[in-house]
Amino acid sequence: MEEHRGINHSIYSNYLNEHLLGSEGGVNAFKAAADTWRGTPHEGTFKSLARQVKADQDDLHRIIRDLGYDHAPLRNALTLGVRLAGRINPVNLLRRRKIAMAQVELDTLTGMLRAKLSMWETLLLLQLRDPRLDAALLKDLHRRAEEQITQVRGVIEASWEERFLAD
Repeated sequence: MEEHRGINHSIYSNYLNEHLLGSEGGVNAFKAAADTWRGTPHEGTFKSLARQVKADQDDLHRIIRDLGYDHAPLRNALTLGVRLAGRINPVNLLRRRKIAMAQVELDTLTGMLRAKLSMWETLLLLQLRDPRLDAALLKDLHRRAEEQITQVRGVIEASWEERFLAD
């Protein structure tokens, strides 16, 4: 593999693969949130977010492939477990909206999106040394992550009263 101005390809590859692994749980966590919000206007938001996060995951997969990095062997073994854990969503097992864990679930989803946003920011920095990265794509992925955070914040702002105010 051609050296790109001193980049540590082992760390770089592992970093991307670890985020890819995390995205497996993320997709399913948003699907689980759609179950939590079933029958409300927010169900569609979370179904859409699950699709958006999956599209971002697909883009990350292509970035890894285009950089010439292989998937970490451990990633393949862990993927199924991460998918199942994300779908079960231990943060809100009962899928209830009017409990504190529903807010924790929303906070966790926001945190996952913020981690993804930070990854795109890091890759934009790496792009300064690695011209193989597509800056326009990374900027778009960054914008998309910001929009996804805004969507979850919208659910929080529209629903906090049902969790925190007495009937």
